[in-house]
This record gives sequence, C-alpha cells and structure tokens, in this order.
Amino acid sequence: MVSVTVMEANSFKVFLSGQVRTPGVYRLRSETTILQIIPMAGGLTEWADQKKILVIRKEGGKDKRITVNYKKLVKDGI
Repeated sequence: MVSVTVMEANSFKVFLSGQVRTPGVYRLRSETTILQIIPMAGGLTEWADQKKILVIRKEGGKDKRITVNYKKLVKDGI
C-alpha cells in the first residue's frame, strides 16, 4: 500500500509512505496531482498495489481517507 498524506491544506507539503521508492516529506511549489507526486518519489515499488493508493487529508480537523486507483488514473490520463 502507498499512502499520500496531505499535511496542511495550504502548505503544499505532503508525506509519502509505503511502497514508493523514496518515502518522505515533499514540499511542493504548487498544487500537484498524484500522477505528478508519485514519480517525484521515484515511482512505485514492484510490491505496490496500484489499485489502492490511500490519500489522507485533513478536512474540518478530521482525517478524510480516499482510495485511488492509480493504475486507472495512468491508463485514463486523468
């Protein structure tokens, strides 16, 4: 599993963990999509479940969890 955690909504800072080649905190200069941020982390490892990328973001002080099918995003180019 790969997790993308949005640390602060307006800071453009995210934390990538799990089956990415270079997990860690990434500071972004502008809004960035999952299709852009995962390659910044060196891409997914061979063990990553590309159909279940977990995105966690704070909304109203609570964690909101969204599961994304990365394989479909890449295929559809969205």
